[in-house]
Amino acid sequence: MYLLIRPLGSTAFRWGGVSSILLSGSISTGFFEPLPLPSTIYGLLKYAYIVNGLGQEPPRFRGPVLYAEGGGKTAVCVSLYPQSLYCNVDGEARVVKIEEDMYERRIGVALNRVSKTVKEGYIYMEKMLDLHSLASALLEGEPKKYGVLVEVEDKEKIKKLDGFVAPFGGESRPAVITVEDNVTWKKVGKKLLASPAIIDDGDEKQVTWRDGQSDKKSVELETVEGTDNDKVTYRLISLGFEGNKRFPMVLALMPTVEIKGNYDAIGKYTDRGWGSVVVL
Repeated sequence: MYLLIRPLGSTAFRWGGVSSILLSGSISTGFFEPLPLPSTIYGLLKYAYIVNGLGQEPPRFRGPVLYAEGGGKTAVCVSLYPQSLYCNVDGEARVVKIEEDMYERRIGVALNRVSKTVKEGYIYMEKMLDLHSLASALLEGEPKKYGVLVEVEDKEKIKKLDGFVAPFGGESRPAVITVEDNVTWKKVGKKLLASPAIIDDGDEKQVTWRDGQSDKKSVELETVEGTDNDKVTYRLISLGFEGNKRFPMVLALMPTVEIKGNYDAIGKYTDRGWGSVVVL
């Protein structure tokens, strides 16, 4: 069972950030990508489950991917870090670079989380991306459906989320959730990492998955043919927030790479979506 999350307008997906002190105060910006981190998906699903009385913990999931269909075509894309997508458009693989002029830049002022009043001297910049425009470009026409797609383990409770609107991404912009019973596409036959994987160590040929993230400890991999990424990328990444608690930074294998070996052993439904593997 799948959930398709469609932002109702441009949205921002921040994968990290920096702050600098200016004469006017502090400015916060960040590293933005065309698809959200799993922590963003987890937060949306947890909000939706609690508000709809479905429980305190959301289901395990796989993804996210960008999905679009229309005009007889289907496009499915995974993150290709940094600021690119590796896409399957009707069975044809292609790389889509997200250029700077595709983003909408917006300036905002930080708010106090308790009082909801402005924090004087603290401003931030967001880079918003219009997924409708991106989907239209991939399909070369108007999309019938588009959004961020995740596959979920819970097949009963999520039916109640169909049509639900929830805050999503930077500035908690609204997005509508639709339940999709059957999603298929012409496969190019690659098993690809769709979200950052939490690891203990790694090199150019294999990684050691962290305990609890996979039932197969050592995973063989290689860079994806046809991309500019000729090296495997690792970086420290934040696992996000829950309440006022910030989770620690961890070492992560960045998407995408091609996973070799036993597909069923890794990346199907993972802890909060980290290290998801999809067959593109």
